[in-house]
Amino acid sequence: MTTMLLIRHGEIVRPRDTSNFDEAPLSLRGRDQMAALANAWPADRPSALYASPLLRAMESAEILADAFGLPIVVRPCLREWAADVMGIPQPEYESLEARAWDDLTFVPPSGESLEMAARRGRACLESVAEHHEDDTIVVVGHGTLFSLMTASLRGERPTAAYKASIGFAHAAVLQAGSAMSLVRDFGPHGVARGESKPL
Repeated sequence: MTTMLLIRHGEIVRPRDTSNFDEAPLSLRGRDQMAALANAWPADRPSALYASPLLRAMESAEILADAFGLPIVVRPCLREWAADVMGIPQPEYESLEARAWDDLTFVPPSGESLEMAARRGRACLESVAEHHEDDTIVVVGHGTLFSLMTASLRGERPTAAYKASIGFAHAAVLQAGSAMSLVRDFGPHGVARGESKPL
């Protein structure tokens, strides 16, 4: 049985003038969050590290790669879902995103509905798991894509509220064998400088 940790990237420097966050880097706090996670690692030492190609995920993965001495395997299929990729104003983007959450089959300008993204993410994780047996592996990615998959494993409809509950540098634990199951839902591990310990 393979243990898979899904890690949402750390906090980013949020752009103000665009809805396209592809080039948004980690903030200093985001780097601290990832370091705190590595120091309070909630599972066995990993033997493999996968990441989305987007900058915030790559920078988060680099911190874990340094901590565990692992190379990063980039998987484009872990890329975050987006309603639009052209960088429209954020209010317009938020309206599209809300429509997508209301109707998971709605295909926004990006060309991918949330339902389609859920299938892409699930297939990606299953493909990763096929290359590992009885290993602990790490997958660094994004809140929306991961929430679609873990909501399904919880037996629930994905929602914007559940996605919003997944904090920066939070981790979930899955087991993958003949089927995939959620062992522990997303939660914090470790405390970054300047943050209070979770209750």
